[in-house]
Amino acid sequence: MPHIAIVTVANDIHAYTVRKELHDRHGATCDIVETDQLPASAQLSWALDGHTAPTVPTLAGKPTDVRTWDAVWYRRPGGVSWRPPHRPAVPEDITDEAVIDVIIGDSRATFLGLLLDSFQGAWVSHPDCTRSAENKIVQLRAAQRAGLRVPRTLVSQDPATIRAFCASLDQQVLVKTVAGSRRAPLTPGMVDAELLASDRALALSPAIYQEAVPGTCHLRVQAFGDELIAVMIRSDALDWRFALATSTVEPYTLSADLQRRLRQVLQILGLRMGVFDIKLTPRGEPVWLEVNPQGQFLFVEGMSDTSLAAPFADFLVREANGPLRVAA
Repeated sequence: MPHIAIVTVANDIHAYTVRKELHDRHGATCDIVETDQLPASAQLSWALDGHTAPTVPTLAGKPTDVRTWDAVWYRRPGGVSWRPPHRPAVPEDITDEAVIDVIIGDSRATFLGLLLDSFQGAWVSHPDCTRSAENKIVQLRAAQRAGLRVPRTLVSQDPATIRAFCASLDQQVLVKTVAGSRRAPLTPGMVDAELLASDRALALSPAIYQEAVPGTCHLRVQAFGDELIAVMIRSDALDWRFALATSTVEPYTLSADLQRRLRQVLQILGLRMGVFDIKLTPRGEPVWLEVNPQGQFLFVEGMSDTSLAAPFADFLVREANGPLRVAA
């Protein structure tokens, strides 16, 4: 039976749900590694001469040799718990912020280096590819290369350039953060006259300025390897993520052409999974918005008849058992 690891943070419902599916459907062994608990684990070990097994702590409470894993779902490798004001599992009597930073940084670097050196199974997805694909500029270019319709987009903090771009689109422009902040998630908003009038506001930080796409139909496409499972989210809100209570979710069948192009995006980015956000124009034309290399998907299952946890567990087993594996 395959041995699969899920790298995440504490209290991740996705990890617990998928672990149960792996056990119930396949009898697979599944270790959960909570990265925000690493500093207090006393179980990280690696040796250059190989005399000490490369071990990491798991939720089961015992160190595990990463060479026994057939696949790693690299779900939430750091996440919010690595950043203030969220404190990882550092002893309470350690209060010096510089010391805390050293402990957290060394724990994180040791864990990642240990995996990259010693784990030889299948990545879902490789850390380097995941990190690169999270960059909005990188993924926008990948979508364009795959032949998808992508909204006209500018990333800038130059006031004159921003004003000229917005004028070219009759001010029908959304403004979004490039990376954002986990402390205070910010929703996209329409560019308005007050923002455009302020040199200081425009110049504070680069932002994404993007052609606004009309319509109320949004596609959420879960890509598990070559398997694509799509739903349509109907919402009048500019950002449906903050209006789920008034949104509806239903299964959706993607065209063969759109499936091919989305798979090509994954290939360009080097990803084995991803969650795509696409908007349909009033005429039904799909317009690319973004891909999340490790997006949330259980809410889709909870709001519709679409099964996702089970097919994702099946996908992980296929990756673990597959002949082609991406070594570190």
